[in-house]
Amino acid sequence: MIHRFSCLLLLTLSALFFSSSTHANNSHAVVLLYHHVSSETPAITSISPDKFEEQLDYIQQNGFSVWPLTKIMDHLDNDIQIPDKTLAITFDDAYQSIYSEAYPRLKSRGMPFTIFVTTESIDQRYNNQLTWQELSIMAKNGASLANHTVSHAHLLHRPDNETDLEWQQRMRKEIQEAQQRISEETGSQLKLFAYPYGEHNEALKKIAKELGYTAFGQQSGAIGPLTDRQSIPRFPIAGNYIDIDDFKLKINTLAMPATDISQQDNPLEHQLTRPTLSLSFVDTVNKQALQCFGSGQGKLNITWSGNTATVTPNSDIPIGRSRYNCTYPVSKGRFYWFSKPWIRLKANNQWVLD
Repeated sequence: MIHRFSCLLLLTLSALFFSSSTHANNSHAVVLLYHHVSSETPAITSISPDKFEEQLDYIQQNGFSVWPLTKIMDHLDNDIQIPDKTLAITFDDAYQSIYSEAYPRLKSRGMPFTIFVTTESIDQRYNNQLTWQELSIMAKNGASLANHTVSHAHLLHRPDNETDLEWQQRMRKEIQEAQQRISEETGSQLKLFAYPYGEHNEALKKIAKELGYTAFGQQSGAIGPLTDRQSIPRFPIAGNYIDIDDFKLKINTLAMPATDISQQDNPLEHQLTRPTLSLSFVDTVNKQALQCFGSGQGKLNITWSGNTATVTPNSDIPIGRSRYNCTYPVSKGRFYWFSKPWIRLKANNQWVLD
């Protein structure tokens, strides 16, 4: 898998390349993403309670601070320095295991966390969801409750014949009605939003921004001053990516000191098989040190024009979800990290995900 391959190579590269200290002290934080804390739920979205506790113990014993997500964003937005080794813990969807397994462990350590709530799932009690009462209890004891839409739909999937205006209206309804329900039941009015499945594009980001939301994806990476406030990365912690060594690497990453100026946007038409990623760096970098990897492809090609790196794949990206991960070593075992997610449609540009 891309994460495991790239993580092993990163550990080797850390001994070979060291960036200047220009950005080493910039404000940065890492946001972690969990779904289920259970051994009985699908592995792809789960971590066992024992592994979760192991990670919390590591955080507590190695000088990391866990902040509320709002505090991190307030510091970034107001250009206030964030101490190194600062984390936020988030959960997408309000599954029962958050209350039964995660909450007691977090509460006993005094660690705040955020739950992104899909309101229809709570109201209809789908899929072992929490109750509003349980969410309210946690909200009084370290949890922040935020918006994950009404229905948890694939927001980039448009039904046949849906116009741009109709889609925009539907997106606003998904977000605004969820916000209203969360406020009615719990009093929370945080303007934090997580895209279902992490899927978003420029049009959806624009709507989130117009509605006043800071918005979060599921692509990996740390966050910093240059991070797009409507495409904030979080490290998913589940499935094959729960080993403690992998966890240590992720929570020690820093935000890439570059902005994404790519032109291609999700979802990609079926015939767009080799999308490019363009990163514009704010300062001169060691061009040999930047490394990028693609899902199922290994190392990707990088060409430079001044301080802009253009990343291209070696072969066609797969249909459905994939991503490019780019890293740049800061010091031994620490890397700038940036991830670009892609969604490529099926033949005849039909939606591929369900």
